[in-house]
Amino acid sequence: MALLPSLLLIACLPGSFGQTDLQKKVFVFPAAANKAMVQVNVSLQQPWTNLTVCLRYSPVQIRPYTLFSYSTKPKRKDLQIIRPNPSQFNLQIGGMTQIIPLWKTSPSGWQHVCVAWNSTTGLVHFWHDGELYPRFVMKKGYEMQPTGSIILGQDDDSWGRREGFVGEMADVNVWPRVLKPDEIQKVKKNDEVANSVVNWGALNYQLHDDISVEQALHQVS
Repeated sequence: MALLPSLLLIACLPGSFGQTDLQKKVFVFPAAANKAMVQVNVSLQQPWTNLTVCLRYSPVQIRPYTLFSYSTKPKRKDLQIIRPNPSQFNLQIGGMTQIIPLWKTSPSGWQHVCVAWNSTTGLVHFWHDGELYPRFVMKKGYEMQPTGSIILGQDDDSWGRREGFVGEMADVNVWPRVLKPDEIQKVKKNDEVANSVVNWGALNYQLHDDISVEQALHQVS
Protein backbone atom coordinates (compact mmCIF):
# COMPACT_ATOMS: atom_id res chain seq x y z
CA MET A 1 0.00 0.00 0.00
CA ALA A 2 1.38 3.41 -0.93
CA LEU A 3 2.30 5.69 1.92
CA LEU A 4 0.60 9.07 2.15
CA PRO A 5 2.75 12.19 2.56
CA SER A 6 3.50 12.87 6.22
CA LEU A 7 1.48 16.08 6.30
CA LEU A 8 -1.64 14.28 5.11
CA LEU A 9 -1.15 11.65 7.80
CA ILE A 10 -0.85 14.36 10.43
CA ALA A 11 -4.12 15.89 9.29
CA CYS A 12 -5.87 12.58 10.06
CA LEU A 13 -4.50 12.13 13.57
CA PRO A 14 -6.76 12.55 16.62
CA GLY A 15 -6.74 16.12 17.92
CA SER A 16 -6.01 17.67 14.54
CA PHE A 17 -8.21 20.57 13.45
CA GLY A 18 -10.07 21.17 10.24
CA GLN A 19 -9.84 24.49 8.51
CA THR A 20 -10.53 27.21 11.08
CA ASP A 21 -11.05 30.93 10.51
CA LEU A 22 -8.65 32.66 12.92
CA GLN A 23 -9.41 36.25 11.88
CA LYS A 24 -9.32 38.43 15.02
CA LYS A 25 -7.72 35.52 16.91
CA VAL A 26 -4.17 34.93 18.16
CA PHE A 27 -2.05 32.01 19.29
CA VAL A 28 -0.80 32.58 22.84
CA PHE A 29 2.52 30.91 23.66
CA PRO A 30 2.65 31.11 27.49
CA ALA A 31 6.06 29.56 28.18
CA ALA A 32 9.19 28.30 26.47
CA ALA A 33 8.33 24.65 27.05
CA ASN A 34 10.26 22.12 25.00
CA LYS A 35 7.23 21.02 23.00
CA ALA A 36 5.22 24.28 22.94
CA MET A 37 4.49 24.88 19.27
CA VAL A 38 1.81 25.06 16.60
CA GLN A 39 2.02 22.57 13.75
CA VAL A 40 0.41 23.85 10.54
CA ASN A 41 -0.82 21.22 8.11
CA VAL A 42 -0.40 22.00 4.42
CA SER A 43 -0.63 19.75 1.39
CA LEU A 44 1.82 20.62 -1.38
CA GLN A 45 2.05 18.80 -4.70
CA GLN A 46 5.36 20.18 -5.96
CA PRO A 47 8.62 21.49 -4.45
CA TRP A 48 8.67 25.10 -3.31
CA THR A 49 10.76 27.20 -5.67
CA ASN A 50 9.05 30.52 -4.92
CA LEU A 51 7.37 31.58 -1.72
CA THR A 52 6.38 34.39 0.60
CA VAL A 53 5.85 33.94 4.35
CA CYS A 54 4.19 36.65 6.44
CA LEU A 55 3.24 36.72 10.11
CA ARG A 56 2.54 39.10 12.97
CA TYR A 57 3.83 38.59 16.50
CA SER A 58 4.43 40.23 19.88
CA PRO A 59 7.22 38.73 22.05
CA VAL A 60 7.64 38.94 25.80
CA GLN A 61 11.25 37.79 25.90
CA ILE A 62 14.55 39.08 24.52
CA ARG A 63 16.41 35.76 24.40
CA PRO A 64 16.60 33.84 21.08
CA TYR A 65 13.45 32.31 19.62
CA THR A 66 12.25 30.76 16.38
CA LEU A 67 9.11 32.16 14.76
CA PHE A 68 8.68 29.95 11.69
CA SER A 69 10.30 26.68 10.66
CA TYR A 70 9.85 24.48 7.60
CA SER A 71 11.93 21.30 7.55
CA THR A 72 11.70 18.20 5.40
CA LYS A 73 13.79 15.95 7.64
CA PRO A 74 15.62 16.22 10.99
CA LYS A 75 18.40 18.80 10.92
CA ARG A 76 17.47 19.97 7.40
CA LYS A 77 16.61 23.63 7.76
CA ASP A 78 14.74 24.42 4.56
CA LEU A 79 13.38 27.71 5.89
CA GLN A 80 13.63 29.26 9.33
CA ILE A 81 12.88 32.77 10.61
CA ILE A 82 14.78 33.28 13.87
CA ARG A 83 15.10 36.26 16.20
CA PRO A 84 18.39 35.71 18.07
CA ASN A 85 18.29 39.14 19.75
CA PRO A 86 16.32 42.43 19.52
CA SER A 87 18.71 43.94 16.96
CA GLN A 88 18.62 41.29 14.23
CA PHE A 89 16.90 38.41 12.46
CA ASN A 90 18.57 35.26 11.20
CA LEU A 91 17.13 33.78 8.02
CA GLN A 92 17.99 30.19 7.14
CA ILE A 93 17.34 28.67 3.71
CA GLY A 94 18.60 25.19 2.87
CA GLY A 95 21.00 25.22 5.81
CA MET A 96 22.52 28.59 4.82
CA THR A 97 22.18 31.49 7.30
CA GLN A 98 21.92 35.20 6.54
CA ILE A 99 22.09 37.74 9.38
CA ILE A 100 19.74 40.72 8.91
CA PRO A 101 20.55 43.70 11.19
CA LEU A 102 17.44 45.74 11.96
CA TRP A 103 17.19 49.45 11.25
CA LYS A 104 14.91 49.87 14.26
CA THR A 105 15.22 47.56 17.25
CA SER A 106 11.87 46.40 18.60
CA PRO A 107 12.31 44.05 21.56
CA SER A 108 8.57 44.07 22.28
CA GLY A 109 5.25 45.21 20.84
CA TRP A 110 3.45 43.93 17.75
CA GLN A 111 5.66 43.48 14.69
CA HIS A 112 5.01 42.29 11.15
CA VAL A 113 7.58 40.33 9.15
CA CYS A 114 7.55 38.94 5.60
CA VAL A 115 10.17 36.87 3.79
CA ALA A 116 10.04 36.12 0.06
CA TRP A 117 12.44 33.91 -1.90
CA ASN A 118 12.89 33.05 -5.58
CA SER A 119 14.82 29.85 -6.28
CA THR A 120 15.69 30.72 -9.89
CA THR A 121 17.61 33.86 -8.91
CA GLY A 122 18.11 33.14 -5.20
CA LEU A 123 16.84 36.68 -4.53
CA VAL A 124 15.40 37.27 -1.05
CA HIS A 125 13.08 40.11 -0.05
CA PHE A 126 12.78 40.88 3.67
CA TRP A 127 10.18 43.26 5.11
CA HIS A 128 9.96 44.34 8.74
CA ASP A 129 6.90 46.38 9.72
CA GLY A 130 6.25 47.15 6.06
CA GLU A 131 9.78 48.36 5.28
CA LEU A 132 11.72 46.53 2.55
CA TYR A 133 15.36 45.87 3.44
CA PRO A 134 18.16 45.61 0.84
CA ARG A 135 17.74 42.42 -1.17
CA PHE A 136 20.29 39.60 -1.08
CA VAL A 137 20.82 36.14 -2.60
CA MET A 138 20.55 32.74 -0.88
CA LYS A 139 20.60 29.16 -2.23
CA LYS A 140 20.12 29.88 -5.92
CA GLY A 141 18.55 26.83 -7.59
CA TYR A 142 17.59 25.17 -4.29
CA GLU A 143 14.23 23.37 -3.99
CA MET A 144 12.22 22.85 -0.81
CA GLN A 145 10.53 19.47 -0.98
CA PRO A 146 6.75 19.33 -0.39
CA THR A 147 6.78 16.67 2.36
CA GLY A 148 7.92 18.90 5.22
CA SER A 149 6.32 20.32 8.36
CA ILE A 150 5.54 23.93 9.22
CA ILE A 151 6.18 24.71 12.88
CA LEU A 152 5.33 28.02 14.56
CA GLY A 153 7.11 29.21 17.68
CA GLN A 154 9.75 26.48 17.86
CA ASP A 155 12.66 25.05 15.94
CA ASP A 156 11.31 21.54 15.30
CA ASP A 157 14.81 20.13 15.85
CA SER A 158 15.55 22.15 19.00
CA TRP A 159 13.43 20.48 21.66
CA GLY A 160 15.38 20.79 24.87
CA ARG A 161 17.40 23.79 23.66
CA ARG A 162 14.82 26.36 24.80
CA GLU A 163 14.45 28.30 21.56
CA GLY A 164 10.68 28.44 21.97
CA PHE A 165 8.75 31.65 21.39
CA VAL A 166 6.82 33.29 24.25
CA GLY A 167 4.14 35.82 23.37
CA GLU A 168 1.34 36.14 20.82
CA MET A 169 1.28 35.32 17.11
CA ALA A 170 -1.31 36.00 14.41
CA ASP A 171 -1.92 36.46 10.68
CA VAL A 172 0.30 33.64 9.47
CA ASN A 173 0.05 33.29 5.68
CA VAL A 174 2.18 31.64 2.98
CA TRP A 175 2.01 32.03 -0.81
CA PRO A 176 3.78 29.90 -3.46
CA ARG A 177 5.14 33.02 -5.16
CA VAL A 178 7.00 36.25 -4.43
CA LEU A 179 4.50 38.94 -3.48
CA LYS A 180 4.83 42.42 -4.93
CA PRO A 181 5.52 45.40 -2.62
CA ASP A 182 1.95 46.68 -2.88
CA GLU A 183 0.67 43.21 -1.95
CA ILE A 184 2.90 43.17 1.13
CA GLN A 185 1.31 46.43 2.26
CA LYS A 186 -2.13 44.88 1.79
CA VAL A 187 -1.06 41.86 3.86
CA LYS A 188 0.22 44.14 6.62
CA LYS A 189 -3.24 45.72 6.80
CA ASN A 190 -4.86 42.26 6.82
CA ASP A 191 -6.38 42.76 3.37
CA GLU A 192 -6.90 39.63 1.28
CA VAL A 193 -4.18 38.53 -1.14
CA ALA A 194 -5.39 35.52 -3.13
CA ASN A 195 -3.95 32.05 -3.77
CA SER A 196 -2.20 31.40 -0.45
CA VAL A 197 -1.29 27.83 0.53
CA VAL A 198 -1.44 28.71 4.24
CA ASN A 199 -4.33 31.03 5.06
CA TRP A 200 -5.05 32.50 8.49
CA GLY A 201 -8.71 32.65 7.49
CA ALA A 202 -8.81 28.87 6.89
CA LEU A 203 -5.98 27.36 8.92
CA ASN A 204 -5.47 23.65 9.50
CA TYR A 205 -3.33 23.26 12.62
CA GLN A 206 -2.51 21.37 15.80
CA LEU A 207 -1.66 22.91 19.18
CA HIS A 208 1.05 21.32 21.30
CA ASP A 209 1.53 21.81 25.04
CA ASP A 210 -0.28 24.79 26.65
CA ILE A 211 -0.67 27.03 23.60
CA SER A 212 -4.18 28.47 23.25
CA VAL A 213 -6.30 30.39 20.76
CA GLU A 214 -7.60 33.69 22.17
CA GLN A 215 -9.41 36.80 21.01
CA ALA A 216 -7.05 39.38 19.49
CA LEU A 217 -6.76 42.63 21.46
CA HIS A 218 -4.24 44.47 19.25
CA GLN A 219 -4.98 47.00 16.52
CA VAL A 220 -3.77 46.43 12.93
CA SER A 221 -2.45 49.44 11.01
